[in-house]
Amino acid sequence: MTDQSPRVSELAPIKLALVARKLQPKLALALSEPIAIVGMAHRFPGGGDTPEAFWELLRDGKDAISTIPSSRWNIDDYYDPTPGTPGKMYTRHGAFIRGIEDFDPGFFGISPREAARMDPHQRLLLEVTWEALERAGIAATGLKGSSTGVFVGMMNEDFSHLMTDATQIDLHTASGSGLSVAAGRLAYILGLQGPAMAVDAACSSSLVTVHLACQSLRTYECDLALAGGISLILSPLTAVVNCAMRMLSQKGRCSTFDAAADGFVRGEGCGMLVLKRLSDAIADRDPILALIRGSATNHSGQSSGLTVPNGNALAKVMRAALRAGGVEPGQLSYLEAHGTGTAIGDPIEMEALGRVYGQERPREEPIVVGSVKTNIGHTEGAAGVAGIIKVVLALQNEEIPAHLNLETPNPNIRWDELPVTVPKGRVAWPRGQKRRIAGVTAFGFNGTNAHVLIEEAPAGEREPSSSTSSAQVLVLSAKTQPALRELAQQYVNGLSAGALRHAPFPDICFTASTGRVAFPHRVAVVASSHEEASRRLSGFLREEETPGVRAGSGRQRPRVAFLFGGQGTVPVGWGKQLFESEPTFRDAVLKCERALARPLVSGLFPQEGKDFAPLAPGIALPGLLALQCGLVHLWKGWGIEPSGVLGSGTGEYAAACAAGVFSWEEGVKLVASLGAQLERLPPGAELAVEEFARLGEVLLGFPEVCLVGIDGGGRGVFSGARVSVEALQAELTRLGVRSELSSVPHAMSLAGWKGVREASGAAARGVVHQRPQVPWFSTVTGQLLESPGAEYWLGSPGVPSRPAAALQALGEMGVGAHIEIGPGAGLTAWGKRVRPAPELHWVPSLRADSDGRTELLEGFAELVAAGTDVAWPDFYRGQQHAKAVLPTSCFQRSRYWFDPPQASAPKKQGASAEILEGDLDALAGQLELLEGLSDEQAQALLESLKGTS
Repeated sequence: MTDQSPRVSELAPIKLALVARKLQPKLALALSEPIAIVGMAHRFPGGGDTPEAFWELLRDGKDAISTIPSSRWNIDDYYDPTPGTPGKMYTRHGAFIRGIEDFDPGFFGISPREAARMDPHQRLLLEVTWEALERAGIAATGLKGSSTGVFVGMMNEDFSHLMTDATQIDLHTASGSGLSVAAGRLAYILGLQGPAMAVDAACSSSLVTVHLACQSLRTYECDLALAGGISLILSPLTAVVNCAMRMLSQKGRCSTFDAAADGFVRGEGCGMLVLKRLSDAIADRDPILALIRGSATNHSGQSSGLTVPNGNALAKVMRAALRAGGVEPGQLSYLEAHGTGTAIGDPIEMEALGRVYGQERPREEPIVVGSVKTNIGHTEGAAGVAGIIKVVLALQNEEIPAHLNLETPNPNIRWDELPVTVPKGRVAWPRGQKRRIAGVTAFGFNGTNAHVLIEEAPAGEREPSSSTSSAQVLVLSAKTQPALRELAQQYVNGLSAGALRHAPFPDICFTASTGRVAFPHRVAVVASSHEEASRRLSGFLREEETPGVRAGSGRQRPRVAFLFGGQGTVPVGWGKQLFESEPTFRDAVLKCERALARPLVSGLFPQEGKDFAPLAPGIALPGLLALQCGLVHLWKGWGIEPSGVLGSGTGEYAAACAAGVFSWEEGVKLVASLGAQLERLPPGAELAVEEFARLGEVLLGFPEVCLVGIDGGGRGVFSGARVSVEALQAELTRLGVRSELSSVPHAMSLAGWKGVREASGAAARGVVHQRPQVPWFSTVTGQLLESPGAEYWLGSPGVPSRPAAALQALGEMGVGAHIEIGPGAGLTAWGKRVRPAPELHWVPSLRADSDGRTELLEGFAELVAAGTDVAWPDFYRGQQHAKAVLPTSCFQRSRYWFDPPQASAPKKQGASAEILEGDLDALAGQLELLEGLSDEQAQALLESLKGTS
């Protein structure tokens, strides 16, 4: 409840009415906010399945009229050229969408049986709405529980006409064929909780839904709206009715405004708009395609006939739309007419628009008038949204398409007096100082009128996109592997030579990640340009091992473990690029430096050109932990949370911090204390040993040599006095084990380690140890630590250590992905040898010899491809990106239709028992047959099976 609500509730109704009346001017201003069209998708005849393909049809002046396909009905059974013949139609023509029998029910979680009983209107609406959201850069799953509104215009119930046998009715029939369910199913599938309605206002249905959606947005009844309409031609009955009313064209063309106009051609169509208040669209950096400035609806009232439009009412609804949007008639330069192509309707409509928009308009600046019906026929319930989509495309392409089929202007239209022109060819419509605004009109044969004003998108300066590095992650996903490959091919085409070339590459990656639902089958590509991404996706399609490409089923959703190395050395400058480019990483490192109360960053990242020496333990150890702290915060900031942690050597301190045993600030102080003790140790030697995990028995013979960590090659590093280390090397050489000896300024002997541990243990006693919030597996004990205390840091080093056991324990907990937090890939290489299962993922954060963000993103891409959840908004936090229009999901359709029932075959003796018999190849078919049985049939089958047992 707002602060104002209690005061409103206390007002008496009459006083409240008085206040409302006084506030009316302000309310009108508040209700005039433009509505942004941020996404649109459709299916129109002639292959107009995308805005790009539809514009090509319009631009080239083509029509999509064809003879009625046999898949709808046998036209010869219904055709008679003589108008008025009972039960017949006098036309063979229409405009049809391809493949309405096909559907991908699995994509929407619908069973095949239910899909076969669903009206194709509902199925097509699901697909087109999904595509509209994707083209708007909105992930559908993010709308669950939102107040998103659904407004669907439709008027035909052809699907129910096809059910000529009552035996075809089942439990899915009602929900599959009801007009109201078309909107309800959309809201149900997407989990929307805003207003949802199907509107039948005849041929003005979809324009009325756009008006209702805008009203709902302006009154804050919803924050996002899906508005559009659909019309499919499934049964001959509606065409027979239209012919009985003499509404259809005998010649099979919409000749709007022509003297020979004899009616319209029926067309199919489905269009859906994604709408937002303009202020919200700007704040969300949405792709604003155009604006809806004003809209209005009314009824013709009494005219010369119920189905005849009323010119006065048409003029009235146009003026109401102008007032609602605060637009002057002279500001319009184009009108998309309803234009059915009838001898009565065309002159009435033209007269009305001339009366409204022709006032004080110079003859030399006529308003351009056209109708998309000349291209795709009259799409009835989708006619209004088809007109809006045409106008949006014309605004975007700065050109008005030709109006077809106009040879001899209708003599009943006062062409000499009306300041209008109908374009027979393409007309330039460039953006300029004067805002481009168009009107779209619709009127239904029930008398409902609607008018909507469309304005070009704001021409504000586009802020440049930003990225922390040239390297980006492009993630594609789909519900099936074939769909993923089809989608990848679309991206290859678009990135190499298509529309995607015009969008900044970072924006493409941003939209693909944040504006799409993450489906199981995935491919993640690390690339820095359109060309590189296209090249690498092409490698994926060829099933080649391609650098920077990670693919996976995504069904694993693996649990993740953080592995912390701690040999004690840090490559100088390691992590510098992340420190400079990633605020989360930088803040975490600086937090550790402040806790240490002495310079740390300057030692880790010396200035270029200056001589530098290897870092002493007093700087190297707290520096390593600070960098590990930065990586942990970075990974977790991207949504990658560990299910377990493991540390090796001094990496155990970082593991304790990551587990929440103590804070990173306390951890950096402890390792600094440890490093100070190590600096007091004498010189000696270190030995890097391969396959050290299986040398336990050998190492027992060399107690003066300590295991201090794992190097970047996955080798165990042993330290001690030089003579002891050389003796170990000699024994390993005799056994055929490879090793590498090096001198070090501070060597760890058993005695030295004991002193260091005692000092570090004393420091740890001043720190409160909490129970781990994340499972912490000790490489000293090989087990899970439940209640560690200061005494843990007194444990024996070297030979008793059990890193392999700790790693195996992580695996037993279900960890399938391991991220190495530190320089190099030593733990990664070692882990692969200890747990070599191919389904496991081993991800180094950064390699010791490379400081690029690319390596980090490649590991990130592997986790994404494996199915790990990612917080994409946080991944892009602090970066400026605009949404790009990308390829939409690739539905894997099959035919889902109900066929006429066939006569039952003679019942065979024992057939009831045989239904459950047969080889495995027939099992799927038998199960499908069982699914189709009624409850009574299933009961009878069970009874008969009892008798055969």
